[in-house]
Amino acid sequence: MNKFLVFLLIFAVMSSNAFAAYDQALSLFQENKYQESLNMLGQDLIVADDFKQGSPNYKIRFLAAHNHWKLGNADSASAHFRRCMAIDKTKVDPYIDLAILYSEKGRLGDASSIVEDGLKIKEDPMLFWILGRISYQKGNFLRAKELLEKANSIDPEFYFSYNDLGIVLMKLNKFGDANAAFTVALAINPGSVEINTNIAQSLVMMGKSNEAESYAKKALELAPNNEMIKNLVKKIEETKK
Repeated sequence: MNKFLVFLLIFAVMSSNAFAAYDQALSLFQENKYQESLNMLGQDLIVADDFKQGSPNYKIRFLAAHNHWKLGNADSASAHFRRCMAIDKTKVDPYIDLAILYSEKGRLGDASSIVEDGLKIKEDPMLFWILGRISYQKGNFLRAKELLEKANSIDPEFYFSYNDLGIVLMKLNKFGDANAAFTVALAINPGSVEINTNIAQSLVMMGKSNEAESYAKKALELAPNNEMIKNLVKKIEETKK
């Protein structure tokens, strides 16, 4: 066997082992064993291979970022997400996830900046959704409405965005429009506690307590210990008396 073929065989075995280790690390992550998953990834991450063709480093770093996120290590998660951005300049996933991480930490300016960078790569509905939520958090409801509608126009099945659009429309006192947005979200995800609750609340605001009752009771059936939903059901029942 010549040296070139020997090299190819060794490379194939090493690559196979690397991806097998990644699969094990992913399983650990799914089992909420974040530190164990991170330890396994650390054994296989070769920093010098970040930009080598066929390197598993993008996948390793992306999963490592999520492990650090779950462990509360925001700076380490951010570093891995940013390295992923450098390794593959065609993917928006690290921009999406880092923006969500920053939003969770209240770093809305940083989150907005990351989203804007991601939009230069691709107009992804998730990016517009994140910007919409940031505008909502800042109290700019008209801008939030515009951004969430943009997300919906790109992905008509994106029920998260329809639900958030309904919430924004409620803030704008557009209860009929909010109900329409919630209805679309519910058609896509009928088992959502939040959406059933929201559509009930929009109907109450429209003076349609009879229609609201079935949605509120459905939400309570899905989340029987939720005090807020219990109070909503009670409110609807009292309105009907």
